[in-house]
Amino acid sequence: MHRLSLVPLLMLAACGSNADKPADNAAAAGFVPPPTQAPTPIAGQAHSNTITAYVGRYPTDAVDGVGFYDRTEVSRALIDAVGDDKLRHRFTGRDAVTVPIWQTKDGRIAAHGCEPHNCGDADWTFLVAPDGTRGEACHHDAATMGATSRWYAAGSAPKIRPGDCPQE
Repeated sequence: MHRLSLVPLLMLAACGSNADKPADNAAAAGFVPPPTQAPTPIAGQAHSNTITAYVGRYPTDAVDGVGFYDRTEVSRALIDAVGDDKLRHRFTGRDAVTVPIWQTKDGRIAAHGCEPHNCGDADWTFLVAPDGTRGEACHHDAATMGATSRWYAAGSAPKIRPGDCPQE
């Protein structure tokens, strides 16, 4: 009779078991994150000002409630130019040291940032035409690139150029 009283307890213990469930890491091992897609503006939600409205402001400053890198045409140009998510996040990160956005001699709008306490050795600049075209990104990391910078543009492989990224 003692053995019979153990059977219901064993059955009850088995109900809470994870034997039927896959291991937590089984799903994670097969996970592939979705690719970053370029933003598409919603009909009727066009920006009320041009990218030039950001000249003289910092990249994190909002114009009519929208930050520079949050603008549809700017983020699309950055995604087109720089295929690496991690590098793109460096450009758009809010923990960087930045300078006011400026307009270059060729008319493009430029935003520059650098790593805090390491601006001379780790910095980046993104340039884009006022209409959102001609996006080009410069990334400089002295530890891996020495006295050169890597330049990215849509449709082409990165190019190595001498010197640091432009800072105005």
